[in-house]
Amino acid sequence: MSNLMQDTNLETDHSVDFSLMDSRLESFCGSSLAQKVPAERLARAGFYFTGSGDRVRCFSCQKTVENWHREDVPVVRHKEVSPSCRFLSCTHRTSFNPGSFGSLINGSAYDEEAEDMEYRLRTGEVVDESTYPMAPHMRSEEARLQTFSLWPSTAPVRPRDLAQAGLYYLGQKDRVQCFCCGGMLGGWEAGDTAWREHTKHFPNCFFILGHDVGNIPLQGATEEMEWASGQRGNTHVHMGSFEERVGSFTGVQHPIDHERLARAGFYSTGAGDKVLCFHCGGGLKGWQPEEDPWEEHARHYPGCSFLLTEKGQGFVNSIQLQDPRGNRPVSIHCFYMHLSNRVVADFVKQSDFITFILTKPIYLISA
Repeated sequence: MSNLMQDTNLETDHSVDFSLMDSRLESFCGSSLAQKVPAERLARAGFYFTGSGDRVRCFSCQKTVENWHREDVPVVRHKEVSPSCRFLSCTHRTSFNPGSFGSLINGSAYDEEAEDMEYRLRTGEVVDESTYPMAPHMRSEEARLQTFSLWPSTAPVRPRDLAQAGLYYLGQKDRVQCFCCGGMLGGWEAGDTAWREHTKHFPNCFFILGHDVGNIPLQGATEEMEWASGQRGNTHVHMGSFEERVGSFTGVQHPIDHERLARAGFYSTGAGDKVLCFHCGGGLKGWQPEEDPWEEHARHYPGCSFLLTEKGQGFVNSIQLQDPRGNRPVSIHCFYMHLSNRVVADFVKQSDFITFILTKPIYLISA
């Protein structure tokens, strides 16, 4: 009885701020519930002890949960009774129905350790960075892109954009997962962008923050293709020097300062304001005077190794997270525009990934 009286006061004592993790943890002191379910997991799920039986309450949505069993997962129970809880939306996976928490897409059991790591990552608690990426086999953007072979054609977000944002397809509906933080997203709507949704739901993901987590950009696949052709030396390498790129603009009227374009890796094709990156072959045209060459390079060709070396992954990520200026298709035309048809055909036969890319419409981006 004394414990009940004492614990009941927890709910009536408004001086206790249960939005604080420590306050929620303290509420479980002396409670037998902690012998069934770890108090730390309950507190992380937003719960504090009410003092009545094994009933807990969420400080945010005020929903209660009771009748706990040893195998229960607090986040799952919380999601079942309050799927729209704002606290859950801010700190835990938010994009799926409660059933997806009890069983992951591949049918394996819910991984509480992974949930703990994700919580720490999301809330900024100290983490062992060596734990990440959580899916090292998906470090390669090419590997991630290959998972989208059965991606719904009606989905409003393109596989390439998702793969660039560190996400790979789980094979069910429109659900994807980050190779680094393990965060899962689904229910994509018109107007959503992969980078913005990733950072919105998992803002402390080390990949999003620009940490070196072993990501292998698609540029690696591009370089492999160029190496296989044996013709890279005949395409852009002659523009590898800053001076050569600046010289390519001689006699060309361009709305952007020639040196700024050259520093960002671009050289003039001699056709209007069209430029190409000497390293990745990415092409841009339709420039406006206020546009920044580095930003446009990062916006449209984030996997370029030259760009990543010069500006860093953090810069590229920050540009990708900005509001898009329209749904413009991304081109791969310049990646293979100088290769012979025979070379391209031979390489396509060896790569399902390249086949996937080359079957998509080809465009030249306007900046």
